[in-house]
Amino acid sequence: MLSTERSKLIDAYLATHVQDDEEMDKSRMTISYKGVLHRHPVYKIPTKYLIHNIMNGRFRSELLEKQSELNKKLDASDEKDKPIFRQLLLEQKRSETEVLKADLIKNGQLDPGIITHDGAVINANRRMAILHELFEETKDSKYEYLLVARLPSDVGEKDLWKIEAGLQFGRDYRLEYGGVNELIKLREGERQKLSDKEISIALAGRYTVKTVRDKLDTLKLIDSYLKFINKKGQYNLIVEHRSLEKFNSLYSNVIKPLKKKHGIDGKEIATLTEVAFGLIEKTDVSHWDIRELRKIATIPKAANQLKSSLVQETPTQDEKTEQSDSKPIIVKEPDGEQLKEAFTSAKEVVDAQEDRDKPLRLLSRAKSALDGVDEKSPILKEEKAQKELKEINEILKKIIDSTK
Repeated sequence: MLSTERSKLIDAYLATHVQDDEEMDKSRMTISYKGVLHRHPVYKIPTKYLIHNIMNGRFRSELLEKQSELNKKLDASDEKDKPIFRQLLLEQKRSETEVLKADLIKNGQLDPGIITHDGAVINANRRMAILHELFEETKDSKYEYLLVARLPSDVGEKDLWKIEAGLQFGRDYRLEYGGVNELIKLREGERQKLSDKEISIALAGRYTVKTVRDKLDTLKLIDSYLKFINKKGQYNLIVEHRSLEKFNSLYSNVIKPLKKKHGIDGKEIATLTEVAFGLIEKTDVSHWDIRELRKIATIPKAANQLKSSLVQETPTQDEKTEQSDSKPIIVKEPDGEQLKEAFTSAKEVVDAQEDRDKPLRLLSRAKSALDGVDEKSPILKEEKAQKELKEINEILKKIIDSTK
């Protein structure tokens, strides 16, 4: 790592300000990197020499949202942007921030943080933001410092990720990692060329190798969804709409088993996925509803009923050339009501299939449904309704004839 202006300032500060050796020895911090445990002294360093490091941390989705809102990329070292970083840190889960603030006032900073050699804070960003707020409120100089262990300059990006992830995913850590930010953090490890096994080990086995892969694949699914709704990279939408569990269900309970156990081809899964995306975006389906898509996909009649919500036409030669094998052409985008109706009808087909050896139950259900039809509705005169009535009549005739 090259020597930066910040690292030089920190070096100069530590060279000219005597630290309490006894206190430093008492509070030495053990940090693992390069496959070895290292004991580091803890220093009292002015926060003015440090910068927030939350681009790859637990506030990643909130930071991306803020950058989108401001239409600019924020720089933690820019004096104009520093207040924005602090505000993000302070306002997320404000009630927990207030608890930590009260603790800092009463007891001071008991747990030291960790910084990179050039002063980027790894695991005490919220505490530093609170200390800055306390100094602004009280002008007490004791709030101008952060207790930290400083990593050497040769700690690389992979080890930095392992250190940060190990701390931030710890079960006893002060603030739980947000679900979406957790996925983003895992992907940062993947982008550092860490294998699924290395990521699992770095997290002290909190996630198995299989779980790491499932989570990374779920994030890919979320990326596809955000692109599908023209909101690429806006992970905050998943947080705001509390949709993460729906994507967990879609991947783990639908797409994955359909590929492995049922051998559904890529084009069918792509169509099913786009229907699921529409349901998530435009309706109030729950993650339990999303799980029903697996059963629907394995029953052709139910799958066709679901796909009836997609208005398609025969593609032109140019469209055939452009069309991939795994993605259908959707000519007219269905609205939420059409999607929900098709989904409900498909589930009814599944229920009927599961009750096929219980004819009285099915007949009772059919009778109740037909009793609910308003025979004066003008919709019954439409072509689609007439076709349905004709098919119902033929089914009834077939059943009655079979009992003679």
